[in-house]
Amino acid sequence: MKNKLFFSLALLILIGSVIINYKFNLSLREQSVLVLEFNDSGSLNAPIEMVSDFQDDFPNLTVTGVPISMFKSRYFLKQKRFNEALALLHKSKKENPYIGIVDFELAKYYFGRDMDSSHYYSKLAFNKLPRNDYHSKVYFTVLTKKKNEKELDSAFNKIKKFKSFEQLKDYIFAKLELNPSSREKLKELVKNPKEYLIKKDEFTTLQTLVNIGYESLGDVQAKILKAETLFDQNKLVESAVMYDEISNSDPTQYLLKENAGISYFKASMSKASENTFRYIIENFYDRKDSKSEFYLGLVYLEKGQKKEGCFYLNVARKNSFPGSRNYWEKFCN
Repeated sequence: MKNKLFFSLALLILIGSVIINYKFNLSLREQSVLVLEFNDSGSLNAPIEMVSDFQDDFPNLTVTGVPISMFKSRYFLKQKRFNEALALLHKSKKENPYIGIVDFELAKYYFGRDMDSSHYYSKLAFNKLPRNDYHSKVYFTVLTKKKNEKELDSAFNKIKKFKSFEQLKDYIFAKLELNPSSREKLKELVKNPKEYLIKKDEFTTLQTLVNIGYESLGDVQAKILKAETLFDQNKLVESAVMYDEISNSDPTQYLLKENAGISYFKASMSKASENTFRYIIENFYDRKDSKSEFYLGLVYLEKGQKKEGCFYLNVARKNSFPGSRNYWEKFCN
């Protein structure tokens, strides 16, 4: 009798162990899709039908400690299935209340819908991880919309010691929008580019904006600076239109056209970005890299046109454009 009881107990433990290991290994495969896309410039190419079936209860955290439901919510947001996305985000907050990424996603969702809620969540995200450029960007943007210059200054004072160029840039953009007369004080912040590990031309753009402003530049220079500024402020459609306008005035400058295409792509305007990149590929043969082929490949993949997408990604891969090999191996190999 004891032997039978022991055998039954051991069998139950064994079966339970097998089920747990199976679910854990399955989750690892599912997590790899979500984490890879998140780390890969925040892409969302996995089909929603597949992602919605991914388990998020056991285990409920990825190996990084980020709730699986947070990763899943991003795909529902893209599909505008907001009720399901919000349910997943609030579930994530309960599963790990100590990370700021969930607050960051909630702040982005409420931006333009409920600015008080966006302010609340963006501040939470910023305070949990102030060195994160994305967290500070959305927080500064919210403070700009709410015209809260005092809180903006207070937030920047907490992080300026980190010497993050992205955070410095976002602060200066916000400050100039809120208070153009603050330019003289801001000049002190852009005196020494050696403090920041960035390309010289990036810092020069910021110095020009602070020291000179648009009004002192030539027409084309001012428009280029304005287009760069709009892009950095995530005003992507406005940036794309301005880049398009400049490139039309000088059709030999494909780089400006390419910047317009990238802005359209990041703004999810697939037709405009497709037309732009196709125009560049068909009219400029002496380009230094395959950036247009790379982005056109991504446009087609997002539209579900795998054959066309893989064709252009393969061209970019053969020309060693950064990132193209990873995308080609993931979606085409």
